[in-house]
Amino acid sequence: MKTTSAKKRPAKVPARPLSAAELRLRVDFGAFGAIGPGKIRLLELIGEHGSISTAGRAMKMSYRRAWLLVESLNLAFREPVVSTQRGGSDGGGAALTPFGRDLIARYRAIETKAATAVEENLRALGNALAKKPPSALVVPPRRRG
Repeated sequence: MKTTSAKKRPAKVPARPLSAAELRLRVDFGAFGAIGPGKIRLLELIGEHGSISTAGRAMKMSYRRAWLLVESLNLAFREPVVSTQRGGSDGGGAALTPFGRDLIARYRAIETKAATAVEENLRALGNALAKKPPSALVVPPRRRG
């Protein structure tokens, strides 16, 4: 008799309070692209794991997608953000450059200062939310005519 193993369910992400408003920051460089929480997190994971592939998997994205994001950042700035080494007998890998570490630090500093600056307004907007989130878009009935 063949048994099947139970699939592991991903851990539930704790929901933020219903009355919470959140600031998500994106820095736009026009024709050079943009950086936001996703790219910054990818860079942080590359720094932790030393691998674009592992960092991408941790974010549930393909290696190709992760590599394209890294390449777009490397091309956008005068200095590379990530340095890579091809695989082989010594194995491949990726590492943040000093500029890459500086980019993360500056983005996080901007994020912290912005969040502090808008904290009171975010709290007010969060407190103005309805008691329950809408379950579905309410569409008015069609008029017959």
